[in-house]
Amino acid sequence: MSIDQIHQTTGLIHHNDTFVGSSILFPWKGELCSITAGHNFYGKNFDLIPTIGEWYIVDHFGNSHPVITIMGDLGFAKTHDIVFIKLDCQSVLTDFISPKFCSIPINPKYSFMFRGRYKNSPTTVTHRKILYNSTLSQTPNYFYCDIDKSLLMNDAYKSGSDWLGGWSGSGLFIDNHDELICIGSLCEIPNKGNDAQLLFSSVRALELLGVDLEAMDAADLDFDRKLNNASLSAILNAVDEETVMAWEANNQNSPQLGFLNRKLEEVYPEKTLQFNKSRIIKQLLTGKCYLSAELSKNEHLFEIYRNVYKVYDLESKQFYVNSKQEALASLTSIKKEYEKYLSDSLRDTFSATDIKLLAVYGVSEWISDCSLDFLRDG
Repeated sequence: MSIDQIHQTTGLIHHNDTFVGSSILFPWKGELCSITAGHNFYGKNFDLIPTIGEWYIVDHFGNSHPVITIMGDLGFAKTHDIVFIKLDCQSVLTDFISPKFCSIPINPKYSFMFRGRYKNSPTTVTHRKILYNSTLSQTPNYFYCDIDKSLLMNDAYKSGSDWLGGWSGSGLFIDNHDELICIGSLCEIPNKGNDAQLLFSSVRALELLGVDLEAMDAADLDFDRKLNNASLSAILNAVDEETVMAWEANNQNSPQLGFLNRKLEEVYPEKTLQFNKSRIIKQLLTGKCYLSAELSKNEHLFEIYRNVYKVYDLESKQFYVNSKQEALASLTSIKKEYEKYLSDSLRDTFSATDIKLLAVYGVSEWISDCSLDFLRDG
């Protein structure tokens, strides 16, 4: 998903030429439509009744589109704080892009982004690295997300929802996906931003109005393939034989190379030793690249992985063997055991591909330091 795509979906709501809030703008069944927070039309206290002819939404080109229908009465808007708007399109529908919609992805692997406008600013802003926190049990269409608190502070270093009011109705999109997927609309900045959280209403609430956006279940989306395929392929392609050779030639890697040479001689016969050493170095470098280039971008995910890794790292990884066959069997055993441990601990958060990569990286790391070793029995 590109910023240009989300920019095309950003609509700015106006009441009698006064900017009120943001919205998601898109073509739907041959009409130009919008999703936004209910209080943008019914007031913060839900005590106003909007007059249709006084409202319009401005698109990314600056064109104004009059509101002709508000789906969601005062009662619905007060309960769910989300409404569906139909507009009198003053341009052509091809000027806009149709996002996909889905239920709330609760997996912390997925980060979100939204685009909206500050109350007193002439320009829109995009904020990223927003993470799911929790769903309200009593009203499951509402969900909290965490955001960097500094983004909720003004130039006087004060947080506050008043000057952030224009954000209301901004669409929340999955950031780390190659398709444009919307999951909700911003309805509140709790405690004036001091909690570093945002409250959203799920687009699935609109189904109660008979609006069928064909929203997918987040669990059914092919996140594993789409989230990491491109970045992982790039890493795998970057760590080639020349990279491995350059790593071996670097004097700074001599301690690790020494461990690798000594330990792998206990496992593999001479005719396959170099091949397996190169393979394990490649696993080591690929894992390091993945951790630094991908996983570390998400501090929450990285912390989950590190905690799981640290617990297993406490286990003894010394094997007493009498032959290369026993050493190879021990190495194979710990690979399987560690991968199963990671899978049991991380499968609700990480894909199978992630877990496999992290497993072979971990074992390769232990071989290249003083952790995993093969000692002659007796």
